[in-house]
Amino acid sequence: MKWLAFCVLTVVLVTLAVADGEIWEEDDHEVLIRSERGAKNREPCRYVKGSWSECDSKTNMRARTLTLKKGDQATCESTKTIQKKCKKACRYEKGTWGECNAQSQMTRNDKLKTNSDPSCEQNRQITKKCKPKGVKPTKATRRNRQ
Repeated sequence: MKWLAFCVLTVVLVTLAVADGEIWEEDDHEVLIRSERGAKNREPCRYVKGSWSECDSKTNMRARTLTLKKGDQATCESTKTIQKKCKKACRYEKGTWGECNAQSQMTRNDKLKTNSDPSCEQNRQITKKCKPKGVKPTKATRRNRQ
């Protein structure tokens, strides 16, 4: 969980650094980009969103072009391109967990549901560690003993 929080925080900080003093506001049809207070360019730039491109299978990215709708052409870029990762709609019917093996692991075999993206794997195998039989008490139960 800490690793996930660290990754999210890193992405947010990188995005803020790349934005270079820009504040983005977005709705269904357009994007408004304006400068933060104290920045030299105070004129907002309003862009029309283009449609997303097809997913590039090599990079697993898709792109969208923003075209300037309103704003000073001297200070606003005429077009901007934004990219994001593609999401596959892989939905699986979960199987049942098997018994623990000699390596203290159990596996489950999942099958792809019919309404999923056809480029997804038809079957996937999930492996996880087994919990030890003598489960250790949690911190809360240890505190109550004192």
